[in-house]
Amino acid sequence: MALTQRDIKALTPQAGAQYVVWDEAIPGFGVRVSPQGTKTFILKYRLASGRVRWKTLGRFGTLALDAARKQAKTDIGIVASGADPLVVRDHARDAPTLGDVADRFLEDHVETRRKPATERLYRLAIDGHLRPKLGAVAIADIGTEDVLKLHHQLRATPYMANRVLAVASALLNWAARAGYRGKGPHVNPCDGIEKFRETARRRYLTPQELRRLGAALRLAERRAVMSPAAVAAIRLLLLTGARVSEILSLRWRDVNLTTGLLTLPDSKTGAKVILLNAPAIDILKTCPKFAGSKYVFPGEGRGETRKGQHRVNLTDAWGWVRRRARIPDVRLHDLRHSFASIAVSGGQTLPMVGALLGHTQAQTTQRYAHLMDDPLRAASAATGATIAAALARRAR
Repeated sequence: MALTQRDIKALTPQAGAQYVVWDEAIPGFGVRVSPQGTKTFILKYRLASGRVRWKTLGRFGTLALDAARKQAKTDIGIVASGADPLVVRDHARDAPTLGDVADRFLEDHVETRRKPATERLYRLAIDGHLRPKLGAVAIADIGTEDVLKLHHQLRATPYMANRVLAVASALLNWAARAGYRGKGPHVNPCDGIEKFRETARRRYLTPQELRRLGAALRLAERRAVMSPAAVAAIRLLLLTGARVSEILSLRWRDVNLTTGLLTLPDSKTGAKVILLNAPAIDILKTCPKFAGSKYVFPGEGRGETRKGQHRVNLTDAWGWVRRRARIPDVRLHDLRHSFASIAVSGGQTLPMVGALLGHTQAQTTQRYAHLMDDPLRAASAATGATIAAALARRAR
């Protein structure tokens, strides 16, 4: 018969024997009914060698009739091409998934070739987004539609959406080179996907906010609501304009209080020297040195110093400080922007500010150019006032 949903539901079991009802529309496609009444879609086919094989497609009720027919047609096509659908299925079951390959990618490529901060970003993108959504999909089957759908789902956070897209692209390129996506030329599924527009953040602390920040830090010290090391680290970030990772991973051997220099062997832009002003030197002089730790800010866990590790974040401490200082939208990285803005507004040139921040490209520092208007406006106002006063005087 030409199988329909109603016909299949009407099939009844036969005691002590199973039987098959074949579909007239697709040769070899049918429904097997067990003595217990279980109904299963099957496909019977003959290979070029003459061998007859039976493939179970799925159980009726779990697999829809239309889906079973579609699978049967696909398998018949595989047979026509000279392959065996059962072998193809077994190969697919053993095929590495995105989750499997991601583990190798992180271990063999990212850990050895990327900096710690970049590695953390890769793990965040993979473990937080790629693995939950696509981890079970065979790496060879990942297509543009899969990546595009995930990218679109993250549209509310465009920065993260674009970072996940970049990490997915790097992972799939590596998988292709490592042979996980088959042989021959490959097109990266991420190619051509348009990134979301990212709005650059330029948040600087005002003089009033700086005063409130200072008051919050002094209160934190008096009440001991956080470790002294956390307070010291936040002060250093503002006083030096350094990146958070540069301060938290700072080693004592890279600190020279005599010359007032932090000599970092590695940073986001490579080897770097940070100049220490007097307030920053005073802070470092008061920082204790812990036995067994080479870091200025060792990691903290359960009230004890974790030997051999540096502190990895200031999330809780900074959350308390910014709530107390009433600056809820200010990130720790904005302290670096504030350092630069204060320097530019104080009359420092852009090349000078770029050198202080460790920028390797002039256009990176150019974002602060508009802040030079402040001292220029002050100078213009003073000059204009002098001229206006002179014009207003009566000639003798």
